[in-house]
Amino acid sequence: MASPAGSLRLFGGLALCPIRPSDQGFLLQLFIESRPWLSLVDLDRDALQALYEQQYRVLRAGLESVYPEHLDFIVERTGQAVGRLVVDLGYADWRITELAIVQAARGKGIGTDLVRSLQAAAESLRLPITLSTPMAGATDGRSLYERLGFQVTAVRPPLYEMAWLPACLRAPQPAGLAAG
Repeated sequence: MASPAGSLRLFGGLALCPIRPSDQGFLLQLFIESRPWLSLVDLDRDALQALYEQQYRVLRAGLESVYPEHLDFIVERTGQAVGRLVVDLGYADWRITELAIVQAARGKGIGTDLVRSLQAAAESLRLPITLSTPMAGATDGRSLYERLGFQVTAVRPPLYEMAWLPACLRAPQPAGLAAG
């Protein structure tokens, strides 16, 4: 996993900061908040906590295996940790592999500002952005991404595969149709 030395400033007063060992508690709590369906399992509190920790380790191992050069960031707004972004900056596309915002900060434009920041950078490099988003979950990721210009490219339950293309790669609209 790669990580930059400092923080990166983005739209909306956001910053991406490299993950430190002291962030692990925050990241586990964010993982738990982002996957409420795991709490539906009929387990006592300690067993449920062990399940969350095991699933978090599996996620981390999967990211390391599939995206060995990914960048893993804490998302901060005004110095406060509000989320996590994991992105693989490939040569053919950028892949958002994890984007999670703490429950208390959702609905405040953080996800929108974060994705728009990535889109602005990818636009300048003429690169598409791809991602997968759950069909069900804590938030409706699909509507957020569609609002930001992503389109569903495949449906693979339980996920939607989505892509956003920079203007230079978008097909021209036939005359008389409004661009969306």
